[in-house]
Amino acid sequence: MNRLIRKILAPVPSLVRWYLSKKRTYHYKDLTIEVMPGVFHPGLFFSTNLLLEFVLQQNLKGSVALEIGAGTGILSLVANKMGAIVTATDISSIAIENIHANAKKNNASISIVHSDLFTNLPPSVYDWIFVNPPYYPKQPKKEEEFAWYCGEQHEYFINLFSTIHPFLSDKTRTIMVLSDVCNLNTIFKIAADHGFQLVKVLEKKIWIDGKNYIFEIKQAV
Repeated sequence: MNRLIRKILAPVPSLVRWYLSKKRTYHYKDLTIEVMPGVFHPGLFFSTNLLLEFVLQQNLKGSVALEIGAGTGILSLVANKMGAIVTATDISSIAIENIHANAKKNNASISIVHSDLFTNLPPSVYDWIFVNPPYYPKQPKKEEEFAWYCGEQHEYFINLFSTIHPFLSDKTRTIMVLSDVCNLNTIFKIAADHGFQLVKVLEKKIWIDGKNYIFEIKQAV
């Protein structure tokens, strides 16, 4: 991404946190999603909508799915409505409370686990793993900042790729949304260092020159 766009986007996290200082309501298809203060709003950035767009094109009926960093739980609720058996996780206790509230509001039956990535999950193979990660290379200092910051050395991605193995089978599809706001080359290298490759399956241009991508995480051959 060029320098002008980075300059424009730099204040975005602060503006969004200001907007989300009060509870908001977001409607997506037949779902009503409450967004609690401190939880990432699924309607404010295109990444969540692109991931939802991808999910809606898949056959999830009868599959076992895991969402890492579920936030409000919107993707987990959509997957559940499509017939998947879903586990939603988040590192944030506020997000976990938010997922419980939205599951109840939308009459969804999903498992909800308070976890930093895979830390509190017993080894179990999933058919689908969905990841909408934090992008910005800065160390999070408060709970709500984990939705934004991946650590100065991209520690989030190091931890993701180093701990995901017990949850994969040859048939698992692991899907992650990224943006050219990210340092994509750094993320690709971290993946490769842990025996993975990121295969682009969808690309969509957003405002100005920005692009969002859906990648499938595959074990390198």
